[in-house]
Amino acid sequence: MISLRKLPWFWIVVGAVASVFVVGVLAGKITWFSEERPVEFLDNMDHQFKAIPQSANTFFTDRKSVREPVEGTVARGQDVYPLGPGDIDAAEGLNRNPGVPKTEFVLARGQNRFNVFCSPCHNYDAHGESRVAVRGQWAGIPDLTRDETKALSNARIYHIISAGQNLMPSYADKISTTDRWAIIYYLRSLQGVEGTESTTPTATADAAAPTN
Repeated sequence: MISLRKLPWFWIVVGAVASVFVVGVLAGKITWFSEERPVEFLDNMDHQFKAIPQSANTFFTDRKSVREPVEGTVARGQDVYPLGPGDIDAAEGLNRNPGVPKTEFVLARGQNRFNVFCSPCHNYDAHGESRVAVRGQWAGIPDLTRDETKALSNARIYHIISAGQNLMPSYADKISTTDRWAIIYYLRSLQGVEGTESTTPTATADAAAPTN
């Protein structure tokens, strides 16, 4: 066993200083700055034209990175919702279930989409006590299981998902038509009601008509 007295004290001190320096750098306690340009093996990766989040874009005159679509055009495969938030009466007649069945798979899909898009504000149980509400970021997030929401028709709920309402934005470009109806089925299961398809006289008559 080597005695500490025989070790060169110079190297002991150097080792201790180096250890402290390494620990300080790794812990973020020691930093340094240089005016010299760093060595770049692929400088085109660092200095390229790209859109930086939350930053203005100097390439376009309006300083926007996301471009507005050409007027009168629709992207291939895009499902455009034709109504605005205030077109409630038109929504009651327009929004009809295209034939999405109420099955276990559809309910599971609705739960998945609800948890992804709706729960951040309305919580997983739809009562509104979500992470956003608890933090106080947005006040007045409604409880989707309250009687007022239960009384809304499926067409009206589809309209709210598609066009938005108050602080809630439109999800027409994020949630497909089929998934919106799946979310409605799942929400009804959380509410404990079946819900009505629409409040328009035509829709009510269609729902009450006997089937052969």
